[in-house]
Amino acid sequence: MNHRRNLRIATAAAAATITTLSMSGTAMAAGSRQPAAQAVRDSDRDGMPDRWERANGLNPHRNDARADRDRDGLRNLAEYRAGTSPRRADTDRDGMPDGWEVAHRLRPTRGDAGTDLDKDALGNRQEYLLRDDPRKRDSDGDGVTDGDEDADGDELTNERDFDLGYDARKADSDGDGVSDGDDDLDGDGLSNKHEYDLGDDPRETDSDDDGVSDGDEDGDGDGVDDRDELDAGDDPHNPDSDDDGIRDGEDHAGTITTFDAATGALTIGSEDGMTVTVTVTDDSEIRWYRRSAACPDPASADDLTPGRTVHRLDVQGEDGEDGGDGDEEDGGDGGEDALVAEGISVSCD
Repeated sequence: MNHRRNLRIATAAAAATITTLSMSGTAMAAGSRQPAAQAVRDSDRDGMPDRWERANGLNPHRNDARADRDRDGLRNLAEYRAGTSPRRADTDRDGMPDGWEVAHRLRPTRGDAGTDLDKDALGNRQEYLLRDDPRKRDSDGDGVTDGDEDADGDELTNERDFDLGYDARKADSDGDGVSDGDDDLDGDGLSNKHEYDLGDDPRETDSDDDGVSDGDEDGDGDGVDDRDELDAGDDPHNPDSDDDGIRDGEDHAGTITTFDAATGALTIGSEDGMTVTVTVTDDSEIRWYRRSAACPDPASADDLTPGRTVHRLDVQGEDGEDGGDGDEEDGGDGGEDALVAEGISVSCD
């Protein structure tokens, strides 16, 4: 019986010893500065694990944390921390370099080119192209939002340039010699900038689907289509552009009486019997009014024939001051008060 009791005591003592040793080992591991698990190897101690460096074509035995192999504005260590590739300047291939995305607190591993964080009508990539800040609606603080700026001076806002497929950094994106604002993307006879001014869509020939092209619409109901009003220098929003009480469609400067091509002297007579003589120069802009198939070629001095109606005459005195519409009688003697024609809008019919 004593033998059995001694056996139980020995067994209990052994178990206590094992428990004590186990607890001591656990406490030692917890109190040590060395992690219980094996550390990630970083042979050159540059902050980047050997395995990551090898996977990305770097040398795990050379400290290259500050190198920028792909020249994206992020050094290798920063690429490791951002989760981007040190061998690809644009890891997510969204058109923005990794460094620029990180600098502006974007996500370089997720395609977010079209995201508009600052609600300025421009996506992140568009802001990058224009060197704007994707987190500021008005990057330069001039009171105009980035989307409403006209970076290239083509008379289209940045937003509209991009919407039409143009490059907002170039006034003439397609290099055809015509600014993007003056281009006629849909071929309806109205420039892009004028379509926007009229509330039309520069990508649609017939914006309101009424069967009439935008250029042939008569927005102000004055009897003249919008394209002819713009060509003549009239306001397609105002039926009486010069506020003289006569609708634009019925308002004319007069009729050509004589034109001397040698001297450039042009005489125009009005319905009330008054005449005005102006000098036509190489700088005078001559354009058709209500152009039709009868006038296929651009208007020129050859079209200043007696009996042709002049819708609008813009003149300037020789001293450079704007003379407005030619509506005063002038002897045309070539003296100090001689008027020079700046623009002449002549009727096609």
